[in-house]
Amino acid sequence: MTPNKLLAASLLALTLPLTALAQGETPASPSLTCGGIGSDESSRMLSESKQQSLTILYVSHDGHYMSDVQTRIETLKGEALAEQACGPIGQVNVTAKGRYKVVASFAGQKQEKTLSLKPGGGQRLVLRWKAE
Repeated sequence: MTPNKLLAASLLALTLPLTALAQGETPASPSLTCGGIGSDESSRMLSESKQQSLTILYVSHDGHYMSDVQTRIETLKGEALAEQACGPIGQVNVTAKGRYKVVASFAGQKQEKTLSLKPGGGQRLVLRWKAE
C-alpha cells in the first residue's frame, strides 16, 4: 500500500466512529454502579461525582433517600445497556459522548429522562418519588 493510500485509509477509519455518533447512535455500553448506603459510602460516592458521567440521587418527596429503585440505562431506541436495583445513589460512566435514556421504576411509578452524557461530565440527576 502506498503512503497516500495508507494515509487515506487511516483517516477514513478515524471518521467512522464520528459518523456513527453524528447519526445518533449510542457509543460503547455504560457502567451503572449503585450504592451509598451508610455515611462513609455515600460521602465517598458524592465526592467522586465530578469524575462520573452522571450521578443519580433517589429521594422521596419528603427528602428521605430511597433504595431498591429499578434503574435501566438504555439507547434512544430502547435497548437496555445496564440495569440493576439502585439507591440511594447511582453512578453512570460512559466511554464516549452520546445520548442515553435513564428509566427508573419504584412501586409502580416510572420516570424516564433522556440525557447527553460524556466521560467525566459530572452531571447530577435527582429522581423524586412518592413514599409508600
